[in-house]
Amino acid sequence: MYDMRFPEPAWMQSICDKFHWNKMGWSVYRMSPGSVLPAHRDTYDRFKLIHSLESTQSVVRTIVFLEDWESGHYLEMNSVPVTNWRAGDWVSWRDDFLHLAANVGKTDRYTLQLTGTT
Repeated sequence: MYDMRFPEPAWMQSICDKFHWNKMGWSVYRMSPGSVLPAHRDTYDRFKLIHSLESTQSVVRTIVFLEDWESGHYLEMNSVPVTNWRAGDWVSWRDDFLHLAANVGKTDRYTLQLTGTT
């Protein structure tokens, strides 16, 4: 994971500007082959702490796919599979939406995770 604790890549601001959120956090994730992130609901505890948000304040999560889909790369949102994405495609949800991810392919899976408030 490469996140806000490290220097922001030059291209990050142009992506973040497109969302027009009040507060924003980002992380670049590399999911290695054989990795599984079981079904879960995000709590955003760290994001809310960093930005001094109320525990009940609504948070948005967006995943931007940094490369074209490859066999074995998988995302599921509320029991609906997401595959065949192209670099730059994105999916988004609000609050505690059920989702999972897996990489049972042969190559690393790279995504940009954006977290924010509107």
